[in-house]
Amino acid sequence: MKSFYTSTFFLLAMMTNAYSNDFQISNIRVGGLGCPSEQTQIIFSPDSTSASLIFAHFESRVPSPVVGPKASPYISSLNCNIFLDVKLPAGKKLDSLDISYDMRGFTSLEKGVQGNFKSYLISKSGMGLERVPNAPDALIEKYWSQSAFPQEEDFTLSATKKIALHSQCARGSASDVVSIRLQHTLTSQIMRGYETLSQGSITMDTSDLTGGLKIRATTSTCQNQPANPGGRNCRIIRNGGRSQQVCI
Repeated sequence: MKSFYTSTFFLLAMMTNAYSNDFQISNIRVGGLGCPSEQTQIIFSPDSTSASLIFAHFESRVPSPVVGPKASPYISSLNCNIFLDVKLPAGKKLDSLDISYDMRGFTSLEKGVQGNFKSYLISKSGMGLERVPNAPDALIEKYWSQSAFPQEEDFTLSATKKIALHSQCARGSASDVVSIRLQHTLTSQIMRGYETLSQGSITMDTSDLTGGLKIRATTSTCQNQPANPGGRNCRIIRNGGRSQQVCI
């Protein structure tokens, strides 16, 4: 039987007691020029089964300050890395994550300037998932192509992407954790021939206090894998060619 969890705050208050024992989202960290930790708010539900991230300010602007010998003032690319862990109890497996976006922004690009916003699932590991090739999985993308005319746009990004995971069954140990890494990239660039003529910026923030990035996990009970009885240590052994769970 599958259980669903949403990070919508008013629903969480009613769902906490029913689902508090199924999994926990923990150890969320952010980093990168696009989302310094001091400017990013992380909000957990009361039972830690979901979380929302709220970005205060995420802006790519060109020309940009030159911070190194190989840096160019004509391109600005900012990364925001998001790391999180999902802890599963014995007898459960992680089936999928729903990543929801509700963000808004403003684009002001003079002619000869282009830009884009991209979000990827970079990696997943733990509970057998490291055996699956970790090619980046695009979650959402938006592009502003180079134009002979200025571009100004108030825009919103609202989408939900389901990521199938299919982890192994948790067996009641401290290592029953799935680790996820996401990355946002916001880029603006002045194209050749317009270096001294044009400028541009792309700014993103959240649409409201319940916006930003929302994470929802879906778990299910493992077939033929009973949950670990409270206070006991269980392991799987082979007996006459058959698997058997032994608890002590």
